[in-house]
Amino acid sequence: MHSFRKRLLENPIGDITGGIMAAVVALPLCLAFGVASGAGAAAGLYGAIACGVLAATFGGTPGQCSGPTGPMTIIAAGVIAASVHPQTVFASTVGAGIIQIVMGKLKAGQLIGYMPYPVISGFMSGIGLIIICVQLAPFFGLAGSGNVLLSLQSLIELPSKWNSHATLLGLVTLLMVYTLPLISKRLPASLIALLAATFLSHLWPMEVPRIGEIPSSFPLPNLPHVHITEIHIVVQSALTLALLGAIDSLLTSLVMDKVTGNRHNSDQELIGQGIGNIGAGLIGGLPGAGATMRSMVNVKSGGTTKLSGMLHGLFLLAILIFFGNAASQIPLSSLAAILITVGISIMDWRVLRSLRTTPKRDAFVMFVVLALTIFVDLIVAVLVGVALASVLFVKQFADARVSSVSGLDTLEELREVTEHIPEEVRKATYSYVLNGPLFFGEAKNLTEAIDHLSDAKYVILRFVNVPLIDQTGAFSLETAIERWQARGIKVLFAGMPEHVQKVLIDCGAKIDMENSFDRFESAIEAIDYLERRGTITKSPGEANNIQT
Repeated sequence: MHSFRKRLLENPIGDITGGIMAAVVALPLCLAFGVASGAGAAAGLYGAIACGVLAATFGGTPGQCSGPTGPMTIIAAGVIAASVHPQTVFASTVGAGIIQIVMGKLKAGQLIGYMPYPVISGFMSGIGLIIICVQLAPFFGLAGSGNVLLSLQSLIELPSKWNSHATLLGLVTLLMVYTLPLISKRLPASLIALLAATFLSHLWPMEVPRIGEIPSSFPLPNLPHVHITEIHIVVQSALTLALLGAIDSLLTSLVMDKVTGNRHNSDQELIGQGIGNIGAGLIGGLPGAGATMRSMVNVKSGGTTKLSGMLHGLFLLAILIFFGNAASQIPLSSLAAILITVGISIMDWRVLRSLRTTPKRDAFVMFVVLALTIFVDLIVAVLVGVALASVLFVKQFADARVSSVSGLDTLEELREVTEHIPEEVRKATYSYVLNGPLFFGEAKNLTEAIDHLSDAKYVILRFVNVPLIDQTGAFSLETAIERWQARGIKVLFAGMPEHVQKVLIDCGAKIDMENSFDRFESAIEAIDYLERRGTITKSPGEANNIQT
């Protein structure tokens, strides 16, 4: 307990600042998610408070902020639309939390490392498009729907029923959200835009749909009542929410690792998210997960420990108690505008912009997952995507001509190459042998190697037999190299095939190919030359000299 308290208070000022800024960013999103789900704005706030405090306290990713997210809200909206009793979605949230705790205890959190990147990309882009589509009607002042097709059909009535005042407020909100960061990235653009739109709607009296009454008190825990006829909805939606929340949270944890240089505990994170969702369901809140935007704001503002995530939830509680009545006047079209920007930001533009050069099999998987996400079911989309990516990889591996005959360097020859290098340099030089396909299954091993080589000064990546590489492998290699270089480790390449270089370039992986050598011995000689002269040079047969 003492060590936990000590870790909790190791960065109080940064955590307080980060928690406040994360709460400011979370407030308009939580209200918008609550309204979009059909459970009401208060449900969004309740979910953010419960998940924010409990998931941060018991989770495994320091600095992560949890609460309602776009993917979780889409599922919640579907549950509310399919059920007669309003308590069904809260019972599903409690059930999801229990399943997530069981997943954490069974060490299922580690499986996220095997998720192919095209599946993640298609899934996130699909979620983004769903959010945009279902918010178009409220943006123009029409009644919204959680179903994509119904939402798009309602736009047929746009010429005769649109609300010009609501549309104007939505446009003002969009404009401010995208222009305020150009002035200062520290400004909470969404919150300022929301306040400005609400002020304008009262300055010039406008007849626009608003959030409506929000309770200004925090509800007591209460076990949700489930009607016997809707047990099947609870079980199915609880499983969907649990799996989706796990994917959503652990993806955010991976992003946090890349930014902070830390390494999260996947299984403990699932347990924390489960406890948070149980708490949310018991007080009538929306289900939640690790939220990338809030977590990034927290870290960038100085938050580094569990305390910042907890404070983010507690600050939202204070806002609920003291400013709940004021929030009831927020125009729905402004919330819709904010959610449209969220949908746009969720989409994987990195891959969408490079579709022309992305390997066709990866692009195919991404579009299949995207279509299934929008028109069928989110979990079905992920399962089909993983299966399809696996089958295509096996086919590609079976078709690849990997057999070759070549002379092998003897151990004596390697000793002759390295015996003149100082002992301290030899001990600080590591060889990472990539033998076989570099694909989504290898990503986890590459990530683990980062910590094992913490005392290295040089790392030589040896491409002994890499017949193929996919998008996930390319991005994992990029991440590993960035992490090593951030620790002052110099990375060299030996024997990288041309087809691997082409995939790395086509996928947009930012990998400096300058320190690339045809042979392992040449890389060793380059390290020796660097230690003696302060520069890396290549032999006459290996391209141009390189200054470092």
